[in-house]
Amino acid sequence: MASPFSPAEEAYLDAHKHESRVADIHWVYSVPIAAAALSTALRFWAKRLGRNGIALDDYLILFATFCLIGQCSSGLGYGPPHGMGRHVIVVSAYDQMMVRKGDYIFSHFYDLALVAVKLGILAFYYRVFVHTIFRSVVLATAAFVVAWGIGITVTLFLACRPLNAYWDATIKGQCLTMVTFVYFTNVSNLITDICIFLMPIPMIWHLQLQTKKKLLLSFIFCIGLATCVISSIRLTVVLGRGSADFTWYYVPLGAYSVFEPLGGILCTNLPIIWHMLRKRRAMNRSLGSSSKTHDSGTPTIGSGSRRSRIAHMLGITTIDGTQNESAVRIQNDSTVKGQNSEGVPNTADFHRLDSLESQKPDPNIWTTVERFDSAGPGAADGADELTPGMKKTVWNVRK
Repeated sequence: MASPFSPAEEAYLDAHKHESRVADIHWVYSVPIAAAALSTALRFWAKRLGRNGIALDDYLILFATFCLIGQCSSGLGYGPPHGMGRHVIVVSAYDQMMVRKGDYIFSHFYDLALVAVKLGILAFYYRVFVHTIFRSVVLATAAFVVAWGIGITVTLFLACRPLNAYWDATIKGQCLTMVTFVYFTNVSNLITDICIFLMPIPMIWHLQLQTKKKLLLSFIFCIGLATCVISSIRLTVVLGRGSADFTWYYVPLGAYSVFEPLGGILCTNLPIIWHMLRKRRAMNRSLGSSSKTHDSGTPTIGSGSRRSRIAHMLGITTIDGTQNESAVRIQNDSTVKGQNSEGVPNTADFHRLDSLESQKPDPNIWTTVERFDSAGPGAADGADELTPGMKKTVWNVRK
């Protein structure tokens, strides 16, 4: 059987046959598993913390995370144990077959992860923006993404006839030119990504917001363009798929194939996590300031202060059964005696006291308890009258 390598290539491979990329494969596939699983878990935790319901876009991103984990797991399971990351001249025929089989499984997970991420982003757009025309564009784009995903999945199933010829070189069959197929997949994927991530920009700039906030929102939605950069770089290594030394050149291609859906997952998870945590922090801050305001003011029943809670447990209330005005009255000596500054009773005070008498609680239900706020000569002697400057609190307590 003729060698697929030229004499110069054989000499190069023989001189570098001890090189290995196995260590790179381990971290390239392990880090995305941890990053995707952690960010998606935090997304659902933030949704639960913010008491927001789980929507369709959340389930799609969760499915994309599972696909990415399956993608990385197949790369780890079929890769390093069977010679991936080594030059093909030191890899047995059986291990080469297992690497190709792993690549086939890896490709299906890759396509499903991309479709799920795109649909998750579009579902988020549809939920957030209520403009009729924009929603129609979102639905049309989603239909194209679904058709694109079905097309590449079916094509991958029909890549070889019989299908075993895809990974088993001993089986004679007819196969598509995979380099052309991968180029079409990447170019169409890149165009779709650019359209999806730029889609909400016109909607943002029509909102009634400050220019600073519009720029910030546009930047957040354009973070996903980083995945377009990864897609562009991936196009430069697609040629390695057609190389005879595929066990060596699959490593960078697999790395970019993993980080592309990972970038989409992170770009959708991190803004939601950040928004939910900021919303929760603002809520806690407002509750804390409200509690401080109540504690710093005049203690009243139900204000949240320690005194009010104790009074409530003891059955003391400031509101009667008919929801009349508060029954706690802070009275100084002039209001108690009904006298003016010269010690002469005021007629207006008598009328006011008569009005207060008509509003007294029912004596069959309530009783009055008096308390001096500070000690004084009158209080020490048990006198009913107050010394100047003293205050007395009158509590109406349910019998």
